Amino acid sequence: MKPSNRNQASTRYRNLGLALAVIACAASLWYFSRSPVRLDADGYDLTIALYRVCNQRDADALKEIESRLNEMAGGPSQDDHQHEALQDVVQEARQGNWRDAMITCRTLLEEQVRY
Repeated sequence: MKPSNRNQASTRYRNLGLALAVIACAASLWYFSRSPVRLDADGYDLTIALYRVCNQRDADALKEIESRLNEMAGGPSQDDHQHEALQDVVQEARQGNWRDAMITCRTLLEEQVRY
């Protein structure tokens, strides 16, 4: 006997829901298991400036921030995790995801309370 279209559709939706739940769990595990990034004084100041740039959606100022970030990368005290985190924020903003970039900046700043 051939299954009805209704049963096939409900099976598809159930499988889709299961797949989305697995993806959400994996994303949550990744997000909550990552260790907070410790910012040095320059990184903290740059993150505040980057937050402002993202809030204002200022593409020209974003280029200046990115330039400053690249200059900082060669410094002896530059932490790779800090540079990577800030570079990810710049990339997010460059792609037009200003709000997400701003939220990430705020998270980075809030994480500094622990230190």
